[in-house]
Amino acid sequence: TVSVLYWRVTTPPPLHMPLDQSFTKFLQERSLTRSAPLEKLKGCRIAIDAHNWMKVLTPRINEPFQAVMGGVPLTMGKAIKVELQRFKDANITPIFVFNGLPMILTQSPAHLVQNKFLLEIYEKRENAWQAYHEGKSGCRTLFEDAGSTITSSEFQHNLIRILRENQVEFFKAPYMAWAQMAYWCQAKERCVHQIQGPNELIMFENVEVLLLDFHFERNPPEFDYLIKSEIKNALMHDPSLATPGAPPQPITDSTFLDCCLLTGLKGQIKHPKHFNLVHLVKIAQTLQKFGNACDFIRSKPSVDNGPNNNQLAKNHMRIRAVIRHSVVFTLDGQCQPITRATRDESVSDANREKDGVPCNLSDLWGHRLPNILYFFLSIGAIQTQVLINVVQNQMIETIPQMDTHDYRVLLQRILPLRTQIAHQLIHQLGTRDEKYVVRGSMTCWRWFNQEQQLIDQPPSVKLDEWLVIDHEIRKCKEKPEDKLDFYFAVKHFSTKATRSEKAYVTFEEVTCAIHLKALDLLGYFTHPTQQTEPHEPASGLSVFSDALLRSKTPQFSEYSVLLIELIRTKALTADHFTYMKPDPANTICSSDPWKSGFRDTHHFPPIKLPPVYMTHPNDIQQRYESCCLLLSRVLSLLPMKLKGLTWYADVSKDLLAFNTIVKALHKTLRNLIEVMAAVLFLDGKTTIDPYNYHELPQTLPFGQESNTAMGVVIDYIMRSGEDFGKGNAIQTKEQRLEHLQEKFSCCEDLVGDLRKAFEFWKTAYTIFDVLQKEGSIALHLAEVFPVADMMFKIKLDLIIDLGEDRYVE
Repeated sequence: TVSVLYWRVTTPPPLHMPLDQSFTKFLQERSLTRSAPLEKLKGCRIAIDAHNWMKVLTPRINEPFQAVMGGVPLTMGKAIKVELQRFKDANITPIFVFNGLPMILTQSPAHLVQNKFLLEIYEKRENAWQAYHEGKSGCRTLFEDAGSTITSSEFQHNLIRILRENQVEFFKAPYMAWAQMAYWCQAKERCVHQIQGPNELIMFENVEVLLLDFHFERNPPEFDYLIKSEIKNALMHDPSLATPGAPPQPITDSTFLDCCLLTGLKGQIKHPKHFNLVHLVKIAQTLQKFGNACDFIRSKPSVDNGPNNNQLAKNHMRIRAVIRHSVVFTLDGQCQPITRATRDESVSDANREKDGVPCNLSDLWGHRLPNILYFFLSIGAIQTQVLINVVQNQMIETIPQMDTHDYRVLLQRILPLRTQIAHQLIHQLGTRDEKYVVRGSMTCWRWFNQEQQLIDQPPSVKLDEWLVIDHEIRKCKEKPEDKLDFYFAVKHFSTKATRSEKAYVTFEEVTCAIHLKALDLLGYFTHPTQQTEPHEPASGLSVFSDALLRSKTPQFSEYSVLLIELIRTKALTADHFTYMKPDPANTICSSDPWKSGFRDTHHFPPIKLPPVYMTHPNDIQQRYESCCLLLSRVLSLLPMKLKGLTWYADVSKDLLAFNTIVKALHKTLRNLIEVMAAVLFLDGKTTIDPYNYHELPQTLPFGQESNTAMGVVIDYIMRSGEDFGKGNAIQTKEQRLEHLQEKFSCCEDLVGDLRKAFEFWKTAYTIFDVLQKEGSIALHLAEVFPVADMMFKIKLDLIIDLGEDRYVE
């Protein structure tokens, strides 16, 4: 539905297979879609197209406010676990196969970043916000109609996380999931019993049987499936194709593929006769060699205002080549075109089909990567986005959840970091293949610019190695279960940099080195100069690692680094955001309600403060609201323990705008971590067997983004009076807590989360204090932080026992 359509335009689509309804109609008319008891699949191992499965799953995740909460749907985990249990009950072992890298775009990325459909969705969401701010009824429906903002990559990332938690197998293909599944169908080394996905999979040469749908709800449960030989046989013996006195002509896989692809041209070329599968087979039977399908396309006039016939013929050739020669990951760990991977040596070259592997596969898929990177991709150890940047030499920024001036400024400020991350990998690849070095400037496409931005290639940053030794790591751990995180790495190894070669031989050494190298690239360490004495440490703390270390809260290590980076990029403020329209032709933006004296309900809700402040002058109200904005934003970095139920409490446009900023920085930091890990292996710095690498992705930081739930709860507390507007009904701590638990019924452990929020706020204040002394804090933020600290302690102490008193004078 809407969310599925959104997936198609927020990320480069893996491939659009143009099978139209005429194919489905043919199957229905000939009763070629069969059903069988699900019991027949008992004990089977089935490869499932994860993208198609996600589309089926999405309608079952019905959350009106998901689009404005940030993060993933709260009910997503529960819905997925229900479906996985169905497979388990049926004794079926699923392996979910995800798409990898997309095809090289044949047109300008402008159609992705400046998309009319996305603009319409954004406008619907803005209208829903206005209705919500004005207190109108039915705003939940408006948010739901605007559709989910979660993209395919985000849904995929979190689905993989849930599959890992439930010990369910998954595999990320190098490029097309369909091709990888088709490769697994080969008879020689079949590693799955069946594959399940949409109709289009039947076009692949090795696919003889295709499972379409599982009907767990039927009694007894059933599944639908297709048999390719039956479809081809029905076409061969169709009366309209019969020639008197002549036997039916066999339909080759090549002919069948051409026919299926030609059905997708319905509505794009003019044809006087029935444009159906049988008619197309009749045309295809006259073809003498590969390429004549293009002659048929060129012979027909194109529809008005549509693509010309030469372009349609070129597209046909391109998609046909993709299906026939898609690159797959073989069982022996190599990436090869599927025609080579499934090559039958018993067939002589004279009997092979003439359309062999094209010599220009890079025109379809981009530059080839080392096999180890495809392996990392297959286990989810590196995301597709950074590899797309490397392979296609471009960055694409689509319309965000919330478009603000602050978000656009952040993107520009982190662009050097994102570029450097990509080029750390590019330079490493350049040592293997010069094509990664001899290339033009990287381009950046953004939704608010009509033209692309050119990015010069930065120099390679030579990162130091680190003297991390397994027995020292174990010795530094206070408990065996202690995590190897940023705090641990800085506390114990910040002075252990070395210019000498170092090999990391254990999982713990690799994990620690990845954390240190990532922090090193971010500038968290000082390094020796030519004047450094030999006996002095080879590295030391910068102000940023010093702030992290002084916080003394390893449980918040990841969130502390994220907070420091928000401060460094000046993305953390206590001011209202400036909202923009995501249209390059429209420069209208919102005005700060305190400066303009007008609160535009399109962007800002009516002011809500504790009653005692509502009678104060505007400057006092503004200062208190700044405290609310700062507190709710900082604490929204923390996740809450939620029950997995639909959220029906308050939502906040301000926090969604901040969450959009946090998400961009969060993804960048995750990409940094993954590239550091990949370079470590590419550079031969570790002796660990890559096949023991499956555990690493879930142990590295920035794997899961938070939503706005914690920020919403804190904002409500800060803006409410002591009685929460209930008068004498709420007078004690117990009554206030009971009210909050009733209002935020999705929260599983509200008391524990509030205590955690207070502990993290103390960590944030320590970081603020260290950075302020070094002049790294903006003046306005420096004024608001101490006041917010005092106000937060007072308000929270009315609800729970904090166990200490700490005021800032």
